[in-house]
Amino acid sequence: MGPKPSKTNADISSKNSAQQKSFAMTTVDMERRGSSGRQRHHSNRSAVSLDPTKRGGSVILKRTSSTPSTNKPFDRTPSRAGAAGVTAAGGAMGSSRSMTSVRTRLTIISRSEYHQDLKRSLATGLNANLVLSTFVVIFGSSFLFGYNIGVLNQPTQLIKDFYKDVFTKRYGNESVTESTVTVTWSLTTALFIPGGMLGAFLGGFLADSLGRKRTLLLSHVFVFSGAALSTACVAAEAPELLMVGRILVGINSGFANCIAPMFLSEVAPFNYRGAFGTLHQLFVTIGIFLSSVFGLKQLLGRASLWPYLILLEIFPALVSLAIVPFLPETPRFLLLVQKDRDRASEALKFYRKTDDVDTDMEEMDTEHQAASSKDGDQHHSFTWKHLFLSADLRRPLFVACFLQIIQQFSGINAVFFYSKSIFESAKVRQDHIPYAIIGTNAVNVFMTVIAVPLMDLAGRRPLLLLPMGVMIVDLILMTICRVLQANDPSIAGIAYVTIACVIVYVIAFAVGLGPIPMMIGAELFRQGPRPKAMAAVSVVNWVGTFTIAMAFESIQAAAGDYTFIIFIVLLSAFLVFTYFFVPETKNKTFEEIAHQFSPGDHLEVEELEEFPDLADDVADGEGLENEEDNHLVTLNFNADDARTEQP
Repeated sequence: MGPKPSKTNADISSKNSAQQKSFAMTTVDMERRGSSGRQRHHSNRSAVSLDPTKRGGSVILKRTSSTPSTNKPFDRTPSRAGAAGVTAAGGAMGSSRSMTSVRTRLTIISRSEYHQDLKRSLATGLNANLVLSTFVVIFGSSFLFGYNIGVLNQPTQLIKDFYKDVFTKRYGNESVTESTVTVTWSLTTALFIPGGMLGAFLGGFLADSLGRKRTLLLSHVFVFSGAALSTACVAAEAPELLMVGRILVGINSGFANCIAPMFLSEVAPFNYRGAFGTLHQLFVTIGIFLSSVFGLKQLLGRASLWPYLILLEIFPALVSLAIVPFLPETPRFLLLVQKDRDRASEALKFYRKTDDVDTDMEEMDTEHQAASSKDGDQHHSFTWKHLFLSADLRRPLFVACFLQIIQQFSGINAVFFYSKSIFESAKVRQDHIPYAIIGTNAVNVFMTVIAVPLMDLAGRRPLLLLPMGVMIVDLILMTICRVLQANDPSIAGIAYVTIACVIVYVIAFAVGLGPIPMMIGAELFRQGPRPKAMAAVSVVNWVGTFTIAMAFESIQAAAGDYTFIIFIVLLSAFLVFTYFFVPETKNKTFEEIAHQFSPGDHLEVEELEEFPDLADDVADGEGLENEEDNHLVTLNFNADDARTEQP
């Protein structure tokens, strides 16, 4: 059944009058559904059973919607409510009154409000299917992204020597200068970024046409081809193969950074969505860390072995290729894009590991109906033009993209750039500095692990605002330390204070600006605009990375020891922006989040209410006229003898 048009209370009142006040007198006849404690209405309509909630003088017992989950309209045929059913309602309320007024009515509420009711049944725990699926997806995408970021860091000098040897054989010793080798090496590392941009852009197109799962599988083609070409460059004495290989693995990383957060947000229960979104960044940091470890001289960081360091990246892709084809597609894609209810239900049963998925289907149905014509109701035809020109989408798109700019211009690259010189100033031996840098990466991994449970406990805003404040203070201290050290290198202990500042900065970044920007980008949109919005967000991320990579050395050369002041000013402005414009998304459904930017059409529901304050008046024949004026059917019953009275 397609989405209903929005109705006003006046429309419903008029319609009900025309039908001679033909309302259903709903019984409070509910049953438990399995160990999860969810409840289901016997009429097979989706029912939301509320904790007793007072509204004025009434207590709402239950709300029932009519959505495609049941493919049934409201039953408007009057029916009697048995005394036992009403007694159950009174018992559920724990009311001590002997006379209780229970009634039903049709009304309209916002979908966000309805989702607040649904969340009581949506909250669920972890299970083996969900955990295994998540691990395989992020190991074959997020981990690979991080691994490719750091894989060339340790063998940098080895690759430069390889370039110099090849160019000397080709062009002669006189034609090959140190500058030529440096430029060629810089080009090799830089080609990874445009590849990432292209992959992110393609991911937005293919996510809806092929699906999240098939798009991830397609991205592995670029891993295998890129790893093969890069590994063969030494045997072929062709640095050009390594350059082409970096473009290809960059495309794979662009896919990963766009699709993986989207996949995780669509399969995770809403109460774990923050933790699952953080797992993407966690595996990125693990990839960076392990690529640095494997690149040590004691392992693969030698002239004869560094190509195999690159070849290792096919292992996560092989694991993904072996398991992902057997995983279901995300339920939201199946239902809201492909309109395949049966497969969506089966996918939900797999990822929730239960047959009780009615409430999850209801949540997706109401999100789909909320997408009115102004917000792109037809998900499959959602266009880039609509994404950028729709007034309702510009604000969330701006917030999501600007968070990527904040992440890239927060100064994290500057801190890592200076880390080597900071360790040198602390008299750390040259051969120990790589281990010190690996230790810094390990801190990044550890704190991202801590951020996983914090994300759904503390919320996104506190984990953005507080760490950003810490980062500002930390950069101020780091600037003071570097200036003092430059003026008087003999000041005792100043280098160790600077090392402590680096570690504190990495900790603050790891719990806030590291995982949140990409995760929150997948949360701010309904299903229709999400793929293209994530593509735009990912492209902005890559553009920011490219800008910093190209401009930072020039900034550092001009500002010297005062480089961090630039990032202090930027972070202060970013903190103000975050405070006023970034919404909290903790423990909210996609519809609740999108409602803050673009409220969808209201939802028609049937409410079951108890009016203990009116029961005595109704028993005396008073107040009934007002009840009928509101088109409410009222049942009076005496709980002492379970005898139904007709008003």
